[in-house]
Amino acid sequence: MEKMKILVIGASGLLAGPVIRKLDEKGFDLRLFSRTVNPSMFINDHDIVRGDLFKYDDLEKAMNGCDAVHISISTSDDVKAVSTILEMARNKGIKFISLISGCTVAEENRWFKFIDDKLTIEQMIIKSGIPYYIFRPTWFFESLTMMVRDGKASLLGHQTERYHWVAADDLGRMVANAYSTAGAENNVYYVYGPEKYSMKEMLGKYCEKLYPSIKEIPETPLSLLRIIAFVTRNKKLKFAASLFSYFEKVSEPEIAEEELARLGKAGINFDSWIAPQIEGNG
Repeated sequence: MEKMKILVIGASGLLAGPVIRKLDEKGFDLRLFSRTVNPSMFINDHDIVRGDLFKYDDLEKAMNGCDAVHISISTSDDVKAVSTILEMARNKGIKFISLISGCTVAEENRWFKFIDDKLTIEQMIIKSGIPYYIFRPTWFFESLTMMVRDGKASLLGHQTERYHWVAADDLGRMVANAYSTAGAENNVYYVYGPEKYSMKEMLGKYCEKLYPSIKEIPETPLSLLRIIAFVTRNKKLKFAASLFSYFEKVSEPEIAEEELARLGKAGINFDSWIAPQIEGNG
């Protein structure tokens, strides 16, 4: 039986790597697509296409001969990007499509444009007629690396909400399980880890293990961040301020255990995730 060929769009991104590894382990044939994807990023050899998903010829070249498309992107216009992908997918007879979304994507949170865009994208995929898998992960352990710079840790805003922090490898395993399980399509899957911590608690544990010299984690006021972003015209800083302001207000939804276990529960806790990094530093 011929192996399913899956196109991974956004293959050079932080969350794409574990998905690629787990799909590879399951025996899927993969094609990797992004502007910066490079063979050196991966242990095994893969079919690689570099290009811009907003360019018709690049996307067509990437999608030719593929059976499924996995979308793991973050662009300045995700709605336009996914609209383009779906149009091409219908033209190419794509049989399955999967998307990485977010756990707080919901109708009641559409007041925040970022979430409104994510929900719009989900609805476009659901209405496309192409069998789909939508994944709504919570905060990733991997994001902790961005909260430590030059030997100092910093938290943006006053973050009190608690999350079931999850490893990107668990996301990758669930994506691979979905593609390997008959009847798993046309569902939304939440991806939560086994333990619940606030951002400050999680960052404190991270620093304790990897940066023991860091004893304090200051909170950067979002009002100050907005002023700096305005003065410097830094769009990324402006978005970061708005994003962390959103997470000051919005909770991770409560999801039933049986629903979280549909593709196998996430089993990587913080200690098992951090252990290889401690060994690497040693």
